[in-house]
Amino acid sequence: MMKMNGRMGLLALAVLAIAGCDNGDDGADGNPGPDTPPPAQEVTELNVELREWRIEASGQIFIDFLVTNQDDEGVIGLPSATLLAAQLLPTGFTGAGNSTEWRFLGSETCDTATSCAGEWIDLANGFYRYTTGMTVNDRDDVTYSADATQRIVLKLGGDSLSGSTVTLPVVNESVDFTPNGTEPLYTRELVASAACDSCHTELASIKHGGSYTEMETCVTCHSANRISNPLNVMSGLAHRFHADSELAQFTNCESCHTQEPALANADNWIMNPSQLACGTCHTAIDFPSGQGHPAQADNSNCAACHNPDWTRDAHLMTAQQDALSRFAVDVVSTTLDPATSSLAVVIGVTDPQTGDNYDSPDQLAFLDDLRIYANWGTSFDYSTRSAPSVRPTDVTPDANVGDGQYQYTISGLTIPADTDTDGGAVAVQGRVCVSDSALVDCDATTAQTVAIASSTDFFTAEALGDAMARRTVVNNETCGSCHGDQKLNFHGTRNDLEQQCQLCHNANMAADATAVNQSASSANYSHMVHAIHTGLREGYEDIVYPAPVGDCRQCHIQSTDGDSFALPIANGVPAMAVTETNADGDVISTTFTSITAATCSVCHSSDTAKLHMEQQGALFNVGVSPVGTGLPTESCEVCHGPGRSADVAPSHGLTPAQ
Repeated sequence: MMKMNGRMGLLALAVLAIAGCDNGDDGADGNPGPDTPPPAQEVTELNVELREWRIEASGQIFIDFLVTNQDDEGVIGLPSATLLAAQLLPTGFTGAGNSTEWRFLGSETCDTATSCAGEWIDLANGFYRYTTGMTVNDRDDVTYSADATQRIVLKLGGDSLSGSTVTLPVVNESVDFTPNGTEPLYTRELVASAACDSCHTELASIKHGGSYTEMETCVTCHSANRISNPLNVMSGLAHRFHADSELAQFTNCESCHTQEPALANADNWIMNPSQLACGTCHTAIDFPSGQGHPAQADNSNCAACHNPDWTRDAHLMTAQQDALSRFAVDVVSTTLDPATSSLAVVIGVTDPQTGDNYDSPDQLAFLDDLRIYANWGTSFDYSTRSAPSVRPTDVTPDANVGDGQYQYTISGLTIPADTDTDGGAVAVQGRVCVSDSALVDCDATTAQTVAIASSTDFFTAEALGDAMARRTVVNNETCGSCHGDQKLNFHGTRNDLEQQCQLCHNANMAADATAVNQSASSANYSHMVHAIHTGLREGYEDIVYPAPVGDCRQCHIQSTDGDSFALPIANGVPAMAVTETNADGDVISTTFTSITAATCSVCHSSDTAKLHMEQQGALFNVGVSPVGTGLPTESCEVCHGPGRSADVAPSHGLTPAQ
């Protein structure tokens, strides 16, 4: 008989043992594991799914998460992650009248190439697990409570995968919970990131190098025990900086504390007024000393006077809106007389709430100002700066053509030869006097003047209509994302940014030949607005534009025809005039720059950029206007048109037009 060595003997015994288990119970099936995505081939987008999270008995934080790309493929080999943690104190916990407040518990960054305080596990299929080295008990300025709402924020991206030079996009993902795994009993959902993005486009672009992309992250760090300056706690910081912007949209609290989609605590601003939040706007008040307000040592008495209904009505100016709703002026008809270069305009003046007709504007004591003005040439952005306006508050109407309908004549309308089939625009602007929710005599001591919403209508030689409307490049909604819809009152009462401003701010406004950047000196709307928002126009150097300046879609509209900034610019739009004047202000020379070059060179003003434009047919400071002269035309759209190799949208960091 062959003798087995020890190893063989053990093997034989193992085989016999296994053979003897053939009739045993295999046990119940386990829970299925998660589907493993295929490995990512290219990463232009990071998507994070937090799958499991908990606070261990040791106080360490554990998270299990999946990271995929834009194609739902697993991203393998992430080099680092940052984890933030905070605890939410309930209403009244820090004192009577105080709202819920976040308290920072700690942060930790794990860099797999250098140092990682916690335990990082890359399962090499897009799944990751991380247990922090820090604990929720590490800070002395906050006591961890297992009953309180907790928040974990995970920040990924901003670095590169091994062997790649491509920077990963940044993503923040967060979860609010109570440690026993139930939904939080209370929250602090005041402002959605989407509300911020309506003006800023990318919340991450505001500060900190783009590392923090969500409001949930911002409030986690900008808490009372993390920030040394109380004014930089989130409620103070946000109100203070937005108040300094002086944007009309900021006067409406619900621009940020939006109601749609509804947030659980969007009404916190009216339910829990505080010295910090209110004082950052009402800067003339010193609450503890009693300057400008009865002395208040804390927030305990705020809601006693400033109840929710009163607070909302005061900040949303509902009384003022009620007063404005009692007055409307509409263009009823237009009659063009080319022979006399005049336009007869009939307006209707009514009370929309009752349907009653008002007397003529010159008889209305509550009407502070009303103006009507017009221009001709909607297809080529108008023939003059604008015909002289008519002020119905100062003149008797030519005729009363019906109940509440009055006719006025605008003279001096310039109608160039061969443009009689074009169209024109007529605009109305004005101010009324209000007190509380009523229209009042402008001589009343309580009267406040408020601008009405301006309007612009289009007409043809035959009648009023919109068939010949001027091209729409921006609209009041896109401008209103920052300024408030028809809330920017420039020149007193003009606030239709979509169409009204262009009646005067058109190609008949000349640039300064002596300016370093000629295009930025032009008051033509397209050049002027680009220059103002980039801080390149004289007098606007210190402007702080809230969004990435290359995001053309923040202002320009998108339609079925594509982006309104897409090339080529509409045919017939005049070149930019450039004038040189003498010491007396008299024009001594006029030259022209082709329209695409004039628009793009507001920002792209280097000699290299201009040379490139000239190579594509652009003309700078030529003696004859390039439009309609047979001179070389620009061919910028060959490369920069939609879908081309250097499409304007992708070149500005935007997705191609759909």
